[in-house]
Amino acid sequence: MKRSFLFAFKGVLACVRAERNFRIHLAASFYVLVASAVTRLSAVEWALVLLCIGAVTGAELFNTALEKLCDTLHPARSTGIGMVKDFTAAAVLMTAAASAVVGGIIFFNNEKLARAVSFIKDHTVLSVLIVISLPAAAFLVFRRYGNDKKNSHDHDSRTSERR
Repeated sequence: MKRSFLFAFKGVLACVRAERNFRIHLAASFYVLVASAVTRLSAVEWALVLLCIGAVTGAELFNTALEKLCDTLHPARSTGIGMVKDFTAAAVLMTAAASAVVGGIIFFNNEKLARAVSFIKDHTVLSVLIVISLPAAAFLVFRRYGNDKKNSHDHDSRTSERR
């Protein structure tokens, strides 16, 4: 079982290195978790937020896995493969959109906004540090990794067109 977890973590790390979109989802998840702590979510709200984070990151992992499989099995241009990739990308988009709606329902109400304002007033230094961390997060998301040259123009790592 230990080996299974090691392989799973290896897969997550490989996705972090290879997929900018996955890094975007992880950075957004970090700030959602910070906002969750700041606004003192209820247990049910925490569960919903964590389920949304898991759904979006999981969908992105499935999308990446299917894209890599398609590229390996059929590296040539293919309308069918392009459609499969579009469908999995759409699945990530739909999951992220639904999660954003859930987040809006949870965070954008008077109680949570008042808690956020109170946190900023009571913890000014920590609030400033959170804001200052945004450029560092952007750097980690958008920095070039060794394999990003292949991915710089298209989510698809093949040099030929997707379709």
